[in-house]
Amino acid sequence: MLTGMNLISPRLHGVVDYVACASMLALPVLFGLRPEARTASFAFAGTYLLVSALTDYPLALKRVIPFPVHGRIELASTPALLLVPSLMGALEGGKERAYFIGLAATVLSVYTLTDWKADPRA
Repeated sequence: MLTGMNLISPRLHGVVDYVACASMLALPVLFGLRPEARTASFAFAGTYLLVSALTDYPLALKRVIPFPVHGRIELASTPALLLVPSLMGALEGGKERAYFIGLAATVLSVYTLTDWKADPRA
């Protein structure tokens, strides 16, 4: 795994995850992105919400996914944030391309700053 400055605790990571899900639902509409981009973003929001709700950290609904596994899922999703929209034709516009590049960069940044070895029960 990539290691970073470990500034983000499991609890804060949960907050960031849920804010990210809400953002992936709201921003494509607010930015006026094309329907394909909105659909891709909504799909990612749904999958991130499911993983977040099932992760072993303080804000989970059911603690099933170990926190470090959540991190690996998140890291693997970074290239998917560019590949899936590309396959759907959702990156054809400049706004759409910038949105998904920004989303992938944000996910990678949060991943890098998270303390994946911290006790998620603390």
